[in-house]
Amino acid sequence: MSSTILKKLLYLILPIILLNCSNKEDLKIGKETAKFLYDKAMSEANKKEYENANEIFETILTDHPYSIWATKSKLMIAWVYYEENKYESAINTAEYFINNHPENELVPYALYLKAMSYYERIFDVERDTKMTIFAKEAFEDLINKFPNNEYARDSKLKVELARSNLAGKQMAIGRYYQKQKHFAAAIRRFKRVISEFETTDQTPEALLRLTECYLSLGTKNEALRSASVLKYNFPNSIWTKNIPVDLINELKTN
Repeated sequence: MSSTILKKLLYLILPIILLNCSNKEDLKIGKETAKFLYDKAMSEANKKEYENANEIFETILTDHPYSIWATKSKLMIAWVYYEENKYESAINTAEYFINNHPENELVPYALYLKAMSYYERIFDVERDTKMTIFAKEAFEDLINKFPNNEYARDSKLKVELARSNLAGKQMAIGRYYQKQKHFAAAIRRFKRVISEFETTDQTPEALLRLTECYLSLGTKNEALRSASVLKYNFPNSIWTKNIPVDLINELKTN
């Protein structure tokens, strides 16, 4: 092969070789740059410079969309929204992450972040139970999908707190009906607490209020039954100590 032909081949191949080397080097630099930007964004977030942090996360998504740092940035944007108390945006962003990366190892955290964004908006359960219900369902979703995950443990506690809040709502309505002497309506509410939220701290009071309503209606046997359940299951409760004395005496003889 003549030197002339070799030169021509070299001129043809060299740009391709240089291009390939350039692409590999750019890819390497790009990954390092994405991580650098990610670390910088996290640093800004930790300093509570949330707007700056999200701008950097968005830059990663634009400039390095196929890097692992872009995937992480999508979820961190949700976390920043949560820290800013922008809970609806946090929920939407977390859901986007869950739907688009269902197999990602960070999905449990995304589910937890979504649930917490509902939980943080539980202000006055006696006026509105919507957020309590949403939070409870979101935590239960996490528990069902990832029962052994570290976030599942805290989610179980949050579910019980949410259940207690929902029971408290029923108790508030029941007390109102009892005060208005609408005893049948009050009984329905107190029974609901006992049947649906039996593991919450509202159950002892519900049993006492149920006893009081039955006495008001003149159904003493029913009153004795609910008082007996209260005394047996919660012997040291303050509500047990408020059982009417005559019922206590009858319970002792039975």
